[in-house]
Amino acid sequence: MDWIKTILEKHTKEDETVDLVEANKEIDAEFPKNAVPKTDFNSKVEELKSANETLDSLKKDNKDVEALQNTIKEHETTVTQLQTDLAAERKTYALKEALTKEGVSDVDYMLFKLGEVETDKDGNIIELDNKVKSLKENNPSFFGSEDTTKMQNTDPAAPRYKVVDNKLDTGKQASPEADATAAFEAALGIKSE
Repeated sequence: MDWIKTILEKHTKEDETVDLVEANKEIDAEFPKNAVPKTDFNSKVEELKSANETLDSLKKDNKDVEALQNTIKEHETTVTQLQTDLAAERKTYALKEALTKEGVSDVDYMLFKLGEVETDKDGNIIELDNKVKSLKENNPSFFGSEDTTKMQNTDPAAPRYKVVDNKLDTGKQASPEADATAAFEAALGIKSE
């Protein structure tokens, strides 16, 4: 309100009276520059009140959003872990399959000897054949012969043993009592029926 005092001092005469008509004209001209009309002030107050209410409701709603954000982060972490586990399982399976095809007798030990292997962006093991070949050259006692390899690649339901024919009669079973009776009758010359 200093601007009003300045206008009034400017329009004060030497006898300490104020020229109200001229002062009022200047105050009316300067008012929009220095003061806010009541309607504008009231509308700004209402806008501020509305903004504060919106802010309060957003704060209340944001509590649920924060919980949702935390849940989303937890699920993203879980998904990332599961993808990592799946990639590791695929890599292990591919290694075990390749070693089994080569007739390895102790797959887990050969996996240990092989160590860490690198995969490409699709999850395929880089230079798998060369690594298995190198293992086979360095550890030949753990790799089976070609016959063993062929046997391992056959149908899993097929028996993995070889039948040896011992030429035994499998038609009727012998009874010691019947054999003794037959031998006794033959010795006496009696024929049994």
